[in-house]
Amino acid sequence: MEIVKVGLVVVAGLGSTWMARAATEVVLGVSPPRQYLQAPEPGAAGAPAAAKPAMPELSREEMDKEFREAQAQMSGGDKDAELREFRPTRPLPADLPIALPSDI
Repeated sequence: MEIVKVGLVVVAGLGSTWMARAATEVVLGVSPPRQYLQAPEPGAAGAPAAAKPAMPELSREEMDKEFREAQAQMSGGDKDAELREFRPTRPLPADLPIALPSDI
């Protein structure tokens, strides 16, 4: 019996929602959803002016040069440089001894 009551409440809620939508469409008119509207063509009347590109146009050689420079910076520069082993000057928190009771 409880399932029937829940079903009636759901149907009444959906019905009232449908009626409210139908009434607002009659009063305000039907408008297509905004996500389905197509943007105006660039340069068309009413279209916003095209923004200038943020970066200047680069030639292929300039792009390759910048790419190589970025790779050199990320790789650490010198290939011959040797990495030093990390040795802390004072004990790390995980290395500190703590006293625990023996009955644990």
